[in-house]
Amino acid sequence: MSKTFRYIPNEDVLQSFLKFRDSLLAERPIVIARHGDYSLILKCISEDILGLAIMNDEKNLVITSRTYNVNDTTDVLVARGVRHAVQKMSEVSDEDTNRKRLQIWKWYVLEWQKKNAERSEEFVSHEIDWDEEHVGAEIEVMDMERFLHGEYLNLGNTLQLIDTYLADDSHKEMFRKFAVNDIMEMTSEDTKEKSIEEAEKSKLEEGLKYHTYRFTVSVEATDKEHARQALLNYLAGDERIKVQK
Repeated sequence: MSKTFRYIPNEDVLQSFLKFRDSLLAERPIVIARHGDYSLILKCISEDILGLAIMNDEKNLVITSRTYNVNDTTDVLVARGVRHAVQKMSEVSDEDTNRKRLQIWKWYVLEWQKKNAERSEEFVSHEIDWDEEHVGAEIEVMDMERFLHGEYLNLGNTLQLIDTYLADDSHKEMFRKFAVNDIMEMTSEDTKEKSIEEAEKSKLEEGLKYHTYRFTVSVEATDKEHARQALLNYLAGDERIKVQK
């Protein structure tokens, strides 16, 4: 799933409107947050009317909007409305992502069925039935989740599949752009998680490594032993000991 990028905190939206309604907002709306192909924008409808709208940037389409009269509202009410709008934007964006992703996965299933027509019945039975003896076991019949995950993340295969099933250039370009962004995001998350797991594993296997650090300080004393004791007292928290670093 895509991540939400925030530009103005919820609690600052009303004050931002009041500050910029006669300058920046009088010229154009400003973006509060983004999520995938969607943006939450702040608009100046009039001097006293604050507008919030969720936009589909790809289609330049308003999904939903609402307004506030700044004379009859508060920071808390506007902040709550912004929070709900951000949640709605993320839900709409994730639903859109799931629909496009599922469509591509359907094409993968159709391709598999074309190449394995004689095994279609076995495939359907495997996906529907539950057999304790085969749970977790390696079997020859395609495991749908593993197959789709592996094939879908192969960007070259997925782009070729889109070209095969879509003749309309506008839809083809939309799906190609979506697939590139979606797969790059998914694989970057996989790589990040794998790196964290490997670092944790390495830390456990190797244990803590200790290093030697040297700090140079000067302390006034009558002799070396006196200086050593004064430094130990200083390290122990004796504020009467003065040192030069």
